Amino acid sequence: MQRRVSSRGQLSIAGQRIRVGIGIGIGHAATTVTIEDTDETFRITRHASQVIAEVARTTIKPIAWFKVRKPRHQRKVTSGG
Repeated sequence: MQRRVSSRGQLSIAGQRIRVGIGIGIGHAATTVTIEDTDETFRITRHASQVIAEVARTTIKPIAWFKVRKPRHQRKVTSGG
């Protein structure tokens, strides 16, 4: 499954917040990552081979499946009076 990393370098899966980093050089903010789920861990990868993090799973909640896409910019509303 895929998730989009926030501008703060975090993502959320199964109610668990995971910080993957926003640092200079290896920052992952605003990128799409792939998450592999096992019984005890989440493995987060980027570009299908670069492992970013492997964290322990602390919840038993089911994982919500949804399509990942870039956020759209809001259109500016102008009053046409």
